Amino acid sequence: MLRAAAIGLMTLLTASACLTDEFRDYPEFRYMSGLPGGGFGVTPDHAVGFDGALQLNIPVGYTPGAGSYLLGGYSSAVDGGFPTDYDGADVNGMAVFGLGGTWRGHGLWLADMETGEELESAYNLQVELVPARPGRPGVSIGVVDLFGRRTSDLEHPEYTDSRSFFVAATWAAGDERHPLWVTMGAGNGRFNDRLFGGISYQATDRLKLMAEYDGWNVNAGAAYDISGGWGDGEWHTVAVGGLTDLDRITIGLTVTRTSPDDWPW
Repeated sequence: MLRAAAIGLMTLLTASACLTDEFRDYPEFRYMSGLPGGGFGVTPDHAVGFDGALQLNIPVGYTPGAGSYLLGGYSSAVDGGFPTDYDGADVNGMAVFGLGGTWRGHGLWLADMETGEELESAYNLQVELVPARPGRPGVSIGVVDLFGRRTSDLEHPEYTDSRSFFVAATWAAGDERHPLWVTMGAGNGRFNDRLFGGISYQATDRLKLMAEYDGWNVNAGAAYDISGGWGDGEWHTVAVGGLTDLDRITIGLTVTRTSPDDWPW
């Protein structure tokens, strides 16, 4: 199953590398996701931080649980160059506040994704369907912009119908020192009614490399665990850098906390 998923993902990445888009559709959701794995890692046992599956703009199949918290900030260059601001015509900036929970023993994630100078909110939700087990993927479903508050068309900003649904599955591979995480999924709306997928590889104890296809573009990037885990390993500060559509520079910083004392399992 894992080999088939990896082959399918590489086919997606290769076939879509030449696709272009002017980023008119779902403009606020095309750089970083505010979903599990979007700039921070999520492990099969529901912890956030640096370990586990980590991507740029696609959700992973692992869902954080109770005791997981996130604060993140991201900025992306819209017209090339390096992003130096949070708001404006030439950047796409956002802040994310995330909180994990547990529902009938399954992970539950709610994130407030705030965009623009006035911090307009979009709420993203993910629910774990199938917990990950050795040799079996973790599977989750979710929704982007739960209440349909943000625009789906840059040329018609009054259209606030960007609510999008998805399903994602993530497998673990590689060895203990250099794990590999493979994610496959599908979604409508913001995911362009297509399959999406990604790979993240832990090159060192503090460095991860990732590539993905988000339904529109091929993206690639790297993440570095600045703090290396502090406060008994509960806290992580992760710096992320990437290229959306292999062209637009995206940078971000996340601070996460997972407290095992809050876990119900």
